[in-house]
Amino acid sequence: MTAQANMSAFSGFATTGDSDAAPDNAASQFLLVRGLEPGVSEEILSKGISKLYKSKPIQPAADVHSNKKHMSSSSNISSLGAKDGSLQRVLLIRDRKTNESWRYGFAEFSSVEDAQAAMAKFKASDRFTISSKPVLLSYIHAGVFVPVLNAMGPDSDRFTFSPLSNTATKLMYWDEAAYASELVTAVVLQLSGLVHKENGTARSVAAAAQEGLLPLSSEGEPKTKKRKVEKEAAGSKKVVAPHLQFWTNQHAELHGLPSKDDQATVETNLLASKAEAAAKDAPPSQTFADLERKCCLLCSRQFKTEAEVNKHERISQLHRDNMKDEGLVAKALAKLGKNADIGPDGGAYRDRAKERRTAFNQPKQPAPQQHNRSKEATAPPKEADEPPPIVSKGAALLGKMGWTAGEGLGAQGTGRTEAITTELYSQGVGLGAAGGKLGDATEEAARQTKGSYADFLNKTKDKAKERFESLG
Repeated sequence: MTAQANMSAFSGFATTGDSDAAPDNAASQFLLVRGLEPGVSEEILSKGISKLYKSKPIQPAADVHSNKKHMSSSSNISSLGAKDGSLQRVLLIRDRKTNESWRYGFAEFSSVEDAQAAMAKFKASDRFTISSKPVLLSYIHAGVFVPVLNAMGPDSDRFTFSPLSNTATKLMYWDEAAYASELVTAVVLQLSGLVHKENGTARSVAAAAQEGLLPLSSEGEPKTKKRKVEKEAAGSKKVVAPHLQFWTNQHAELHGLPSKDDQATVETNLLASKAEAAAKDAPPSQTFADLERKCCLLCSRQFKTEAEVNKHERISQLHRDNMKDEGLVAKALAKLGKNADIGPDGGAYRDRAKERRTAFNQPKQPAPQQHNRSKEATAPPKEADEPPPIVSKGAALLGKMGWTAGEGLGAQGTGRTEAITTELYSQGVGLGAAGGKLGDATEEAARQTKGSYADFLNKTKDKAKERFESLG
């Protein structure tokens, strides 16, 4: 069977309910159920969600012939799940034109805690199926159901539904191509029925007390037992999902009705004003705050800001208890008096070095000591006829072995004192031949490289001409 294409009226794409899941996984009373079979109806969806209830413990049959005690297994998930009967209703998303299922829906529980318990059992289960097919569960975000602001016709009433806690508000699914088909699974107790039952029960109890079947209380009235359902309905406060409460407040604002948040805000403001008036009427007490160091001298506590120090003195129970201790109060007062004696410039530390510099007109930083100048003044003057230092590599090596300039070479100093000069010889002339020396090689190299490029060309031409004439 091919998957059904659920086309959205807004985007034009096929929808599977993935966009209705809460991106931040915030808990809600509604659970989104995805991946249903096309033939799953509202009743089948309700039965499938009821498998997330907390399992009842199975009592093993007593064995008369055996004395062994049966131990319950702790590895199952029977302790997880929502309370029995906490599922309020299911909403199956259907197409408005064809009335076919879009293969996903929603389950509403009585409280967020029950929805979280059901989700915990789903996550702990290895496989959760509805109609033998695995499905996915997740929380929904606040924009899944939107309020109906404009009045709709009688034919369109089946496309809307009301919150169980506020029947005056109408909600609908966000996609106008589909609607939420509602199936209420919980029994809603009506107040009139409760009052009628209570009156009938009271009459029966009174008649039984007159016949002596029930004991009388200290006030002369028969004792009755409060039913658990009536007690929960009177004492428990129903928790409403945040997005439903938001739309309820919007409906109240449009119709000029006071919302629950406004009433709570008014009560909070009244209590705050009473507390402020009582605080103003209270007599002023001694303060032990050191605002410069941001600490309480009575409690010996340090704070980050001055506002925290003042808040500590107003509402701290430790500060109130220490106020009753006379010894701590006396020490704190002594600290306050010692801080008052200190001038505005100082704290507990006295900068005596600063006082001396001010009295003797000394600089903040002393002048550097003139050690180098004193050494230069005491050193003997150098002779002006000292020879310049020898910078050649050979002289440096000889100097490391004890030789000085002007002395002869050798251990006795009888060797030569002048360096060997490098000379240039004519090409093809042997060593020691007469007229072979051309002069110092360094000077000849300077002569050869000195001049312009034109001189070099003329000299080259002359050399070539001489060679040509010698050949011929």
